[in-house]
Amino acid sequence: MRATRKSDQPASGRRGCISSGRRAWLRWATPAMLILLGSGCASTPATSTASAPHATHADAQRLAQVMAVAGQPVSSFWFERMSSFEPIGLRDLLVYTNPREAWLLHLDGTCRDLDFDPFLGLTSHMHRVSTLTDSVRVRDNPIPCRIEEIRPVNTASLAHLQPQVKGDLEIDRPSAPTPSRH
Repeated sequence: MRATRKSDQPASGRRGCISSGRRAWLRWATPAMLILLGSGCASTPATSTASAPHATHADAQRLAQVMAVAGQPVSSFWFERMSSFEPIGLRDLLVYTNPREAWLLHLDGTCRDLDFDPFLGLTSHMHRVSTLTDSVRVRDNPIPCRIEEIRPVNTASLAHLQPQVKGDLEIDRPSAPTPSRH
């Protein structure tokens, strides 16, 4: 048995909270995780949705139409609940807080599963959603998508564009084959 001084040993009788094996793992894992996290943030290009790799022609058209009726960027907006939303590609999101109020959110980078997941939320502080501090949370994406820019959208003007947009989208999509009856 090794002799130890009483001051070397904690009162609980254990020699430390972290075993030597865990300490060695933490020595190399912590810097590696920081490098991986830093490289992920640094590799996100600052491009528009129209030039993003996952943007489609329909997304670029829709973004152009919404931007035509959107106002100047604002730093925040009052937020109690989201009545509906429309993803426009993987970097932009049209959020309706009520039928007469909509906001175009431009995200910091591509947001995985934004266009497929039907469940998403917004972070807010004291009922205000702000640029650079709040984010969009997609259910199946553990990484929050930070909001880079917020623009108010004129919903009355946007409503006039809706029938035209739906007609354009139906033309772009190939029709599904009709099942034959024998």
